[in-house]
Amino acid sequence: MKKTILFLTLSLLPFLGNSQKKSKSDTPKVNEVIVVFKTHFDIGYTDWSDNVRYNYANSMVTSALNTIEQSKNLPKDQQFKWTVSGWPMKEMLLKSKPEVKIRIEKAITDGNLFVHALPFSMETEAADLEPLVQSLGYASKIHRDLGLPLAIDAKMSDVPSHSWIMPTLLSNAGVKFLHIGCNPASMSPKVPLLFWWEGPDKSKLMTFYFGEYYGTSPAPPKDWPHKTWLAIIQTNDNSGAQSYEEFQKEVKNIEKLNPGAKVRVGSLADFYNTIIKENPKLETIKGDMPDTWIHGYMSMPREMKSSRALSKSSLNLEAFSTLASIWGQKEEEPINKIVNESLEGIHLFDEHTFGLAMSHGHSGYWAYGNEFEKLRAKGDYDAIEYSWKEKGNHINGSEKLILPTFSRELKRLAASVKADGNRIVVYNPLPWERSDMVTVQTASDFKKSLKNVVTGEIIPIIKNKNILQFQANAIPAMGYSTFIATDEEAPLQKSSLSFDSEKGIMENSFFKITFDKQNGTIKSLIDKKSNKEMVNANSEYKFGQYSNERFAKTQTDKYAKDYIKAGWNWAYSELGRINLDDASYKKASGKNAEIEFSKDGLSVSAMMHFKGDADLNHNYTMVFTLFENKPVVEVIWSINGKPAEAWPEGGWISFPFNIENAQFKLGRLGGVIDPAKDIVKGSNLDYGFINTGIGVLDKNNQGFGVTSPDVPGVSLDRPGLWKYSTDFVPQKGNVFFNLYNNQWSTNFTEWVEGSWTAKFYLWSIDSYTDGNSIVVPSEEIRNPLMVSYAGGAAGKLEASAKGISVSEKGVLVTFFGKNRDGEGDLIRLWEQNGKDTDCLVTLPEGSPYKTAQFCDLRGEEKGEILTISNNSVKVKLKVNKPISLILK
Repeated sequence: MKKTILFLTLSLLPFLGNSQKKSKSDTPKVNEVIVVFKTHFDIGYTDWSDNVRYNYANSMVTSALNTIEQSKNLPKDQQFKWTVSGWPMKEMLLKSKPEVKIRIEKAITDGNLFVHALPFSMETEAADLEPLVQSLGYASKIHRDLGLPLAIDAKMSDVPSHSWIMPTLLSNAGVKFLHIGCNPASMSPKVPLLFWWEGPDKSKLMTFYFGEYYGTSPAPPKDWPHKTWLAIIQTNDNSGAQSYEEFQKEVKNIEKLNPGAKVRVGSLADFYNTIIKENPKLETIKGDMPDTWIHGYMSMPREMKSSRALSKSSLNLEAFSTLASIWGQKEEEPINKIVNESLEGIHLFDEHTFGLAMSHGHSGYWAYGNEFEKLRAKGDYDAIEYSWKEKGNHINGSEKLILPTFSRELKRLAASVKADGNRIVVYNPLPWERSDMVTVQTASDFKKSLKNVVTGEIIPIIKNKNILQFQANAIPAMGYSTFIATDEEAPLQKSSLSFDSEKGIMENSFFKITFDKQNGTIKSLIDKKSNKEMVNANSEYKFGQYSNERFAKTQTDKYAKDYIKAGWNWAYSELGRINLDDASYKKASGKNAEIEFSKDGLSVSAMMHFKGDADLNHNYTMVFTLFENKPVVEVIWSINGKPAEAWPEGGWISFPFNIENAQFKLGRLGGVIDPAKDIVKGSNLDYGFINTGIGVLDKNNQGFGVTSPDVPGVSLDRPGLWKYSTDFVPQKGNVFFNLYNNQWSTNFTEWVEGSWTAKFYLWSIDSYTDGNSIVVPSEEIRNPLMVSYAGGAAGKLEASAKGISVSEKGVLVTFFGKNRDGEGDLIRLWEQNGKDTDCLVTLPEGSPYKTAQFCDLRGEEKGEILTISNNSVKVKLKVNKPISLILK
């Protein structure tokens, strides 16, 4: 029976798809057309995600198998073949009935079901390095389990733009070809149809970007210069494979539109393997493509904050567990299984679909003010709010796995070290030695001071009821140190911390801050070493100020007109904001803050509480802190009980830096970019995600750095919500962090409410380098020292132990643990200093490893086998490139 394709999704464009017609004179002569059949996968959007998963494993896969069976009487290259991404195929195999699973496996081995390398379409900017690598495991496990070679092709659909980590990721995983199909309404990056995409590590990946639809047209455009064409016939979101009749109709249409060409049904890899033989002359595009949808993630600020933390802590847990077994601690839990489950939740959060779409009538309708309140009270939004909860639960579930497990593992270590009585163990998850202030929550008595068991250093403590803080010095790389309670007096140290509440000033040995009491912001911030002023006092924005923007219909309509490239009649309700009245734009910040200064032996702080008023309908708190031993300024924003607001809004923290003709360095996923040079036109110039930090520099490569472990969304020069620019280049030294927004009107959370916090850190840059100026301070902030305590009798483990160290800071160890793709353990290094380097990797004493075999990101052995001598191995690292070693 012929299927009815419902116009329910943001993926439809009336002129495109399967009915597109070309005259014979318009069609270039090609020798061969490879036809690929696929369905666009959304984990949610068309239904609650649990229902989508159920349908894929039942009716949808059965329907596809039936079409395959009906086509078996045709020649092999004419039979129906369906391409599926890795994660939904994993779900089909896992959750289908036993007899259906057998049919699926046979279809894969027979070459009628293809599984491409990626798990699904993702918002790549929302991800992190190692979770992206691990996401390739769904497809590769299927291929290995069935004795098949790994996929060399990959596909993304819908999402307009992707981080330039993609060519680095896929090329270093052995993937040769990527197809990106864009949402038909969204503006596309200005790239050729077929090109080499060069990543930050200089890897090149053949990339086919089709800006008009998920798949491609059935025949090539007039100026197609090659002898092979790729016709991707892709059904709409979660609508399943074609019936046999639809499949035959599509093939016949392609044959008609490509007279004289051989038409065969195959895979994306078939296209690559055919066209590469032509030795095609392709343009190389070296550039990042910030996504024009990425702002939607900040509609879930709490979950986004947790996702960023879990992307580090999940892999840190596995590394810690692997190291602990070398140190002599027996594993009591299946850590790698727990980590895998956590990573799956992270991957599903990175998948591009958040929830149901109000514009498709799934739940309620766009309303504001009292009408919104009434509809919500009646339960008309219950269905859509549940779909957002499903999305958030992916991260909440991961958090539930990782946080308690890591806590238990650290407590077991603290209980096992050779130290009697109350002791604290501090673990460093980064591969270089470091020092920092740590906090322990405990009611136990820790006497006057702490003593480092190995070095003998006596350290003063700050105890405020159940909160204990101290400076933990020289914690070994990916290792730990033990501190015991002692009555010995710590050496007196002169404090540089001070404040003057009357003048509104506080300072330490690194900085002097003067506050604007009326606005509760920073009026002046002096770097004492250079005597440079960090704050641009002449800016229209205040330094460290929270602002709430409430947008007008004129702004949302202008954005829609600038951004929507086709299909206005349906796309406006998806990408604009319908049913708004003519209320004017409004920006509000708190005033007349209640300011309270405080100081202890480790830090000095100014806390400012702002009460809402007629312009700002919520309270919030700002805390500014300087530390005795740390050359950074900490800024904390905290909101308590923000009300839900369906009207388009956004919240920002502004940092207008005192830099003329500012140059920016953005620590993006995979490497540092210059936004004035390294962003492909047509992608997002107004707003994007950072992975590490930001440098704001003058002509002498000096200036300031800033990052947030919690908030990745930033705009430069001016706030960038509800803007789409084609030629914007930031010049003013202003950095804005986006605390929340509800701009994305399609399938992201549409109103933000509740209580949460976000932290920001600022520092000075004397002479800019990617590593020391951005990567190292940002990674130390995102990977804080971890701490636990225990009491009672001493254990058997050494009081201090070294883990893994690298010879240069800024080289990351993104993975250390069980090799998911074969025997042995695996360590992955990722160069992030932006330069080639020889790196000495030192493993912990007692390591069992004798050899290190190079492999790619999917565990395929490549290159030489190195000998590990004295627990060390030297490798050559290329700029921004990952290196993986199987340890045996």
